[in-house]
Amino acid sequence: MFPQNRSRNSRIRKVKYDSWRRRNARRTFRFINSLVLVVSVSAYLSVLVSPEYFWLSGFISMLIPFCIIINVFFVFLWWWRKRWYALYSLFVLIIGFPFWQASISLGGIWKENIDTTKNSLSVLSYNVREFDVYQQRDNKYSITKNTIGWIKNDTSDIKCIQDFYNAESAEIFNTREQLSAQESDTPYYFHVRYTSANHRKGQFGIAIFSKHPFINKGEVPFRIRTDNGAIFADVVKGKDTIRIYNIHLESMSINQNELQPIDNPEETFWYAGKRLKKGFSMRAGQVQTITEHIKTSPYPVVLCGDLNDLPYSYTYFKLRGSLDNSFESKGLGTEFTFNGKLFFLRIDNQFYDDDKLDCIYFNTHREISFSDHYPIRAVYEIE
Repeated sequence: MFPQNRSRNSRIRKVKYDSWRRRNARRTFRFINSLVLVVSVSAYLSVLVSPEYFWLSGFISMLIPFCIIINVFFVFLWWWRKRWYALYSLFVLIIGFPFWQASISLGGIWKENIDTTKNSLSVLSYNVREFDVYQQRDNKYSITKNTIGWIKNDTSDIKCIQDFYNAESAEIFNTREQLSAQESDTPYYFHVRYTSANHRKGQFGIAIFSKHPFINKGEVPFRIRTDNGAIFADVVKGKDTIRIYNIHLESMSINQNELQPIDNPEETFWYAGKRLKKGFSMRAGQVQTITEHIKTSPYPVVLCGDLNDLPYSYTYFKLRGSLDNSFESKGLGTEFTFNGKLFFLRIDNQFYDDDKLDCIYFNTHREISFSDHYPIRAVYEIE
């Protein structure tokens, strides 16, 4: 009898231990889940706080995609274990729906090529990386010629170019003349703002080219002058006038090759952190100036450009507060726009005034890899 009692007591102790271990595991997961919920809501709210005044908000907002993934994990975990705790993570996922929209779009699921009509306006936005003036691997300027040729062959009504470079004395880099002349009988109107120059008498800036005439054009001056910028042009098409903004916000100036934490990870961390902090603050001030300028527009607005910021940022949601995003309306999938090691970035955007315009087509031309950005194109129906 004694050995039997000892065996039974051993089984009882094992059952109690297993029960205790499950309870502890459940408590641990509940604690982690609670922490994730708090961080998720804080991250959601951070896009409403300007990094110009609280720079940490820029870093906190970068946690949003991770929070979404972890909350999805907890929904399935608690659902599998038949626990009602899944409702907490599900609720947080629901209130974070705008971030889902900014990440993945199904609006273009029936996407097809759209022929422009009298009531439509096609818009191209492209960061051309200075037409590869400093990235040449040979003396044939093949990337430069291919980039210019592709833009010239594009039939969009409006072409917004960031990282524009022009050197009037150089045959290859006389880009303003080449892109305004086109190959059609009707030249493109243009508005170019230069921000700096090099020793070759070339100039860097930002440009708008248009098939349709301007009745007004100008610059949106930033409070702190940089090599980036914002310009606008009021374009007349038929009886309608549309204000086009072309913006290029503060760059991170992060060298991708220095982001590999091999020799000194701590130094790499601080290198990236300082530049991110500066970029968050500068872009917050710039987008504040731009949104205030947009409010003064007497015409419907299309805004194009390189935000140099993620769709989970103060910059993005500040613009999204007054304008719709073309990718969200008619994009398909993720449509990342950066052509580099950080391939998962969508930093090039088009926004539009949905009161007067309807986006009927959007596409990221990922087959065009001449620059470190892919060109994006949208078509708008003028109501």
